[in-house]
Amino acid sequence: MRIGILIPTRGIIMQSARRPPVDECWAMARHADAAGYDAVWVGDSVVAKPRLEPMTTLAFVAGITGRVRLGTAVLLPALRHPVVLAHEIANVDQISRGRVVLGLGVGWSLPSAEREWAACGADHKRRVRRLEQHVEIWRMLWRGEPVTHHDGDVELTGHTIGPLPWNTEGPPVLITAGNRGEMLAASFDRFGRLGDGIITTYLHAEECRIVREKGEAALVKHGRVAPNFPICVYTTVRMDDDPKRAERDTAAFLATYYGGGVHSRGTMGLGPKDAVIEALQRYAAAGVTDLCVRFVGDDQQAQLERFTAEVLPRLRS
Repeated sequence: MRIGILIPTRGIIMQSARRPPVDECWAMARHADAAGYDAVWVGDSVVAKPRLEPMTTLAFVAGITGRVRLGTAVLLPALRHPVVLAHEIANVDQISRGRVVLGLGVGWSLPSAEREWAACGADHKRRVRRLEQHVEIWRMLWRGEPVTHHDGDVELTGHTIGPLPWNTEGPPVLITAGNRGEMLAASFDRFGRLGDGIITTYLHAEECRIVREKGEAALVKHGRVAPNFPICVYTTVRMDDDPKRAERDTAAFLATYYGGGVHSRGTMGLGPKDAVIEALQRYAAAGVTDLCVRFVGDDQQAQLERFTAEVLPRLRS
C-alpha cells in the first residue's frame, strides 16, 4: 500500500489568511520526499473552504521535491474552464516529469458548495457533466493532435496545447466513488467510463471491498480491462497517547475545517501508534492500494514526524 500525505493547504489558511505559514507545507513536502513517502497531496476549494490554490501549489512542490507523486485530493474541475485547466495540469506534469496524479470530485451537496459554484460562475447543478467534459477534453488535447470540438462554452478549432503531459497517456485520473459509504451507481459508472482508478473518503475499511467489486463490474460493463486498478482512500490521522483527546481534537478540527455540515465517519487513525497502525492496516487488508493521510491540528509537522518514526516503518513491513 502506497502512503502519501496531505499537506495542510487548508489548515494554514485556518491559522491566517493574510500571512499563512506556508513554510509548513513546504517542510512537510520535503520531509515526505526524503522519508520515503509515495505522494504529496493537496485539496481544492476557492471560497467554501479557502486554501492554497492546488495547481500552483503543486508546481512549487514539484520544484522542491524529486521523487514523490503530486496528487489532488480532490480537484474540483467544474469550477474552472477545461481548456485552461488542461494546460495547467500538463504544465505541472511536465515540470515534475510525470509525477501528477489527479483525484477528481464533484464536490459536496451543501449550501456552501452551491454558493461556491455561483461565486466562480459555474452551474452547481451541471457539475457532474462538467467534470466528465473536462476529462474528455483533457484527453483529446493531451494527445498532441489538433482538436476541433464544440461543447457549450468550449470551442476548439484545430487547436493544440503545449507543453503536453510527460507521458503519452497523461496523468492518471482517479474518480470519486463510494464517499461516505454511498455506493451510487452513477459514480461507479463514471469511473467505468473515464477513470484509471478510484479515490474515496469517509469509508469503513471493510467497505473498500465493495468499492472494488463495484468498480470491477463498471469496467466490465464498459468493456475496459484494468486489473488491480488503484483505490486511494483519503483518511484522517491524529496521533496522541490519549485516544479520547485525539477524538475530541479531531472533531473540533473537522468542524472548523468544513464549517459544519460534515460528520466524522469511517476508519480513522486516532490515538497512540498501535491504534493508528491497526486502523490503517485494515485498509491494506481490504485491498486499498493508496492512502492519503490528512493530519489533524496546528502541529501537523510534528504529527508527520511522529508518524514517520512510529507508524510508517510498520506499514512498510
